[in-house]
Amino acid sequence: MTPTRETFGNIPVWSQRGFYLLAGVAVAVFCWGVWRRLQLWRLGQPIGVRELIKGNWGSICARLKPGALRLLIEGLGQKRVLGRGVAGWAHVLLFAGFMMLFLGTTLLEVDHLAGMISAQFHFHKGSYYIAYEFLLDVFGLLFILGCLFFLGRRFMRPPSLGHRTSDWWVLSAFLGIAVTGYMVEALRMAWQRPTGMGASCSPVGLALSSLLTGLNEGQARSAHLAVWWIHSFLVFGFIASIPFTRLLHFVAGPLNLFFARATLGRLQPITLEQVERDERVGVRELRHYTVQQLLSLDACMECGRCEEACPAWATAKPLSPKKVVQDLKGLMSAHYTGSVHETIQAETLWACTACNACTWVCPVRVDPLTLILDLRRHLVAEGGLSGTAAVALRRMQSSANPWGLPQSDRANWMEGQS
Repeated sequence: MTPTRETFGNIPVWSQRGFYLLAGVAVAVFCWGVWRRLQLWRLGQPIGVRELIKGNWGSICARLKPGALRLLIEGLGQKRVLGRGVAGWAHVLLFAGFMMLFLGTTLLEVDHLAGMISAQFHFHKGSYYIAYEFLLDVFGLLFILGCLFFLGRRFMRPPSLGHRTSDWWVLSAFLGIAVTGYMVEALRMAWQRPTGMGASCSPVGLALSSLLTGLNEGQARSAHLAVWWIHSFLVFGFIASIPFTRLLHFVAGPLNLFFARATLGRLQPITLEQVERDERVGVRELRHYTVQQLLSLDACMECGRCEEACPAWATAKPLSPKKVVQDLKGLMSAHYTGSVHETIQAETLWACTACNACTWVCPVRVDPLTLILDLRRHLVAEGGLSGTAAVALRRMQSSANPWGLPQSDRANWMEGQS
């Protein structure tokens, strides 16, 4: 007998209709939540999105290629996530498990819809079914391992890691979806009793079903339907909550990877024409940032890598790159239209050494340095330069070096350098 299973096996018609109704509601809530954030991002200066798809096919591909490669290498390949020991690998496990489960669910629905058109289009069977079930069982375990690691970090509370109450829901939903998914599989096998490869291709489900031998078919079917609904509610709750929790990173992270500048932390020159047109220098209000910069605020996961790499933070200066990003995000979420400088103080901005460390370590290319430099530009334009920075500039003007040394001595610092 060809190994296979029915997509909605043991699920009555009324449950199937309720399933699709709730799925539609969850997706509608998700879209509404993302649309709300999109309106906030659009308050920024335009970045020429429409220009990306103008012209002939060759020019369009050339413009899209850098962003697409970043999505492929740094997004799907998780290149920038690795390098932080166990935490980096745990994220890879979580990401790989989630993506495989998402892909598996999508393929299952495609098979179901195709089968409704014609039984000939039903492909969830045979060798494909065996590979499908085995891979989902394995990647489900990887997903659970990643969830357990990050759940443990919530209890340990590393100081550099951001903490929100909603994080408990996110990780609990992840674990609940994975565990109930395995239980649905085990209960199906408990009443269906598959044999051969049809059973052994789901090792986790088979192992769990062996613990349910005391259930008769009616009990197994009833429990299967109940757990299936619990699993479905968790999935729909997860989908609907994405735009309102840290999970918004699922949307904003890939978008930021695509639209971010190729060179991070680079101070862009300003022309006199720009100053005359905009009647300002630098950033005073959130709307003076670009759409991509506002988008990047929602891409931040508060992982703390930027804070750990920041020399100013390490020397107890009043600067945390992560806090700067989160403060700006808070102002954006509150629809704040006043001066950003009322929240982010000058001493915080001048504590930055512009070393670029924070930008290099961010997994999704959030660029705290450019956010800070744009704010500092406005301070300078408004005469807000003071302290050592002002002294260094005055010395540059009078002596052509920041130390105020005579012309004959200004290169002495290079003695002994190879």
